[in-house]
Amino acid sequence: MVKDFYIKNKNKIMAFIFPVVLTLILSVSSSIVSPEGGEVYDIVNTDKKLEDLALEDKDSIDVMFTGNSLVFRDISPLQIYHEHGISSYDVSDGAMRLCDQCSILRTAYKRHTPDLIVIEPCVMFSEASPYRDAFAHPTNFVESLFPIFHYHTFYKAYIPSIFDSDDNELDEDDVDGMKGFQYSEKVEPYTGDLNYMEKDRLKNESEIHEDNLYYLKKITDFAEANGVKLLVTALPSPVNYDRSRHDSIQKWAEENGVDFIDLNLLTDEMGIDWATDTKDGGDHLNLSGSKKVSAYLGNYIAEHYSLKDHRDEESFKDWSEAADKCGLYD
Repeated sequence: MVKDFYIKNKNKIMAFIFPVVLTLILSVSSSIVSPEGGEVYDIVNTDKKLEDLALEDKDSIDVMFTGNSLVFRDISPLQIYHEHGISSYDVSDGAMRLCDQCSILRTAYKRHTPDLIVIEPCVMFSEASPYRDAFAHPTNFVESLFPIFHYHTFYKAYIPSIFDSDDNELDEDDVDGMKGFQYSEKVEPYTGDLNYMEKDRLKNESEIHEDNLYYLKKITDFAEANGVKLLVTALPSPVNYDRSRHDSIQKWAEENGVDFIDLNLLTDEMGIDWATDTKDGGDHLNLSGSKKVSAYLGNYIAEHYSLKDHRDEESFKDWSEAADKCGLYD
């Protein structure tokens, strides 16, 4: 009887079973490839940053600078180490979203336990969702249901996470000698209004998006749970900041008990010269500008946070050698 029923309804049964099995396969495979630190937008750069951090000696990073390209263009961890002995790392990438940074911080904490996380807040005003692209609306919903499609470049070249075991052999030649910093000596002056922080030019783009608030909450909860201090630091950039964005960041920081400094208000004190210190007309700083920002920020962190000076420690000898080798700091 069962056999007869199957033969009679074979096509209907297969039409039901196939999508169920396919859904199960997609769901299981999605759970396998999804990052353990939480969903991300850019899996390639996120994994690359985690691999770079894993090549650093365990528990050797005291400060993590997070954000987009403003961070890796403007902040030099080696300069801060050279001047204060504070170890830090630029955990940033171009157009990196807060979801990616949140995932990196949570995953990297298995190997590094920083005392301070510095958030560059330009990312608060950009897209935050792991599954949202303005140019790919039709695929966003499918990718959110089945992350296997979102992480396709990941599973095609899948390598087990370097964080899975402390026994992994790491190639020391691959260590990023600049600790995430990518400087440019190009000079393209900013010729706009030098009083840009007194204007509301970006007023229509100064609201912190709901998705970003969600990930900021995850980061602040993570920091509180692990006893990590947070500092929001807006880096000098006439293209990305004005009074309205400053006010939005200040409001969020006060509501969440997070320290906030806006270096856009301190450009004169730092000696920033917009004719010589920017590489692209006031968006990012060049090497000259980064030296001024790194000097100020290093002094600020050393003064306000009790971080250890590692310059006389044998285990940090490679940091001193790296700072000397790069030839950028006297």
